[in-house]
Amino acid sequence: MKNADKLKAFIFDLDGTLIDSMPLWDEIYAAPFEKSGIPVPDGYLLAVNHMSLDECVKYTLESTPLRCDAKTLVSAWSGLAAKAYGESVPLKDGASDLLRFLRSEGIRLAIATALPLSLAMPCLKRLGVAEFFDAILSTDDVSRGKDDPAVYFAAAEKLGAIPSECAVVEDSHVGIAVAAKAGFFTIGVFDKSSVKHEDEISAIADVYVRSLVEIEEKLKNPQSCILSRTSHPQ
Repeated sequence: MKNADKLKAFIFDLDGTLIDSMPLWDEIYAAPFEKSGIPVPDGYLLAVNHMSLDECVKYTLESTPLRCDAKTLVSAWSGLAAKAYGESVPLKDGASDLLRFLRSEGIRLAIATALPLSLAMPCLKRLGVAEFFDAILSTDDVSRGKDDPAVYFAAAEKLGAIPSECAVVEDSHVGIAVAAKAGFFTIGVFDKSSVKHEDEISAIADVYVRSLVEIEEKLKNPQSCILSRTSHPQ
């Protein structure tokens, strides 16, 4: 791996990056609206997909026509999500091989997700990849969504690295933009849920790939500059 000394750690998003779950969340977030006979507001699904659970509840109850209490809303989402994450959500292509390769190269790994750990951990264990990670953090741990770099900073600290020594791997334009501004090396990964922002993500990210398989290929390519630091305007 060229310039491997530049990066000591990789911080992965979970939904849409390591696991193929974004279509599921569209269904979960839409379910209470459909049950109440209310159309899902334009832009709602895009707005909530990077928020912590608490932020999502607050936004839904304050900014949409849905009328219910927070406990009922969380219970509805949680029941649907627990079943899917516990039984059926799959890894994205190349995820397991990439994680195994990074560990073999001595790279420390973390997850920084907006997903509650009560859902993330059973899924990661079922998929057989939990053991690859030195730290697994949720935005709930820092009480900030992905529009704030707090969860990335917390992950870097857990890995014993500073931002410039960490690659943040994200499918979201919000996460990529925030991580880049905070000084992290950024790798954008294509997901169908973020196709509208593909040009924005590829323009901001240090590296943009269509699949996780490409990351491993670039790392193994001696001519690759994936680990060469580029700078972003602050």
